[in-house]
Amino acid sequence: MKPTMTALKRIKQNSNKNKEETFTRLYRYLLRPDIYYTAYKNLYANNRAATEGIDNGTANGFSKQK
Repeated sequence: MKPTMTALKRIKQNSNKNKEETFTRLYRYLLRPDIYYTAYKNLYANNRAATEGIDNGTANGFSKQK
């Protein structure tokens, strides 16, 4: 398994290079817990992460169960 940031960087490069393509099989990355931790780390660094979204949820209360 590739490290998280390597996988995300490659996805970004491929999508920028192939703008007309439809990418499938991206769902497999949603099965990786490290993707969620990376996303949370980026959200947590954002001062506005505690602002409620359209579903009244915030980044507060993030856990493995969620």
